[in-house]
Amino acid sequence: MSGYIYIAGSFLNVNRSACGQGGEWIDNDPHFWTHPPTWGICRPDLREKVGEGDVVFFVLPAKARQPQMIFGYLSVKKKVTHVQAYNTADLRSKRMGNKIPNGNIIVDERGAYNRFDGGAHREGFDRIKQHYVIGDPNGSKFLSGTEIRRRAPMFLNTLSSIMHKPGGRVIDIVSRYGSTLSEAQTIGLIAWLGGPYRLPLVSWNGCL
Repeated sequence: MSGYIYIAGSFLNVNRSACGQGGEWIDNDPHFWTHPPTWGICRPDLREKVGEGDVVFFVLPAKARQPQMIFGYLSVKKKVTHVQAYNTADLRSKRMGNKIPNGNIIVDERGAYNRFDGGAHREGFDRIKQHYVIGDPNGSKFLSGTEIRRRAPMFLNTLSSIMHKPGGRVIDIVSRYGSTLSEAQTIGLIAWLGGPYRLPLVSWNGCL
C-alpha cells in the first residue's frame, strides 16, 4: 500500500447547497458529492500509478475558500476505464450533465468526449479516459469546512513531521507535482485526520 498527496489546484470550496446548486461553479474532481467517492479527471499521471488499496490525499490550494489543508482522502477500491464507469449502474450520478457540481465521467454514451465538460479537458481526453478510480467509502473521507478550519493551523507542522521534510509553505513539502508517501506516512496522516479507514494493523505513536 502506497500513499499519494497533491494540491488539487481547481478545488476551491468544500461547501455546496443542499440541492447541489449555489450560483457558483463547484469542482467535480475528486468527486465526493455523491456515493461512492471517485477520482477520474485530475492528475492522470497519478491515476495511472495508483493500485487497489492505495490512498490519495487531496489538498486545497492556497487560494481556496477554506484554509489550505487536506480536504479529503480516497482509498482505492477499484480502477476501471471511463467507458466502464459510464456503464456501471452505481455510478450513474457521476455522469456529466447540465448540473452543479457536475459528474466526473468524461465520456458520453458513445464513449466519446462529453460535451458537458465544456472543452476543459479535451486536449488530454485520450489519456484521461483510460483510468477512473472508485473509492472505498469505508476507507475514504471528505472533510467539512469546520474540520478543515480546526486542523489547518496544525497542518504545515504535521505534514512536515510526517514527511520528514522542512518547509515554510505546504507546496514546499508536497511540491507542485505531488509526493509519494510510505505506508507508515499514509497511516500517520489518516490517524491525524481521524479516520475512518481500513488499513493494515500498524500502530502509530505520532513519531514516524
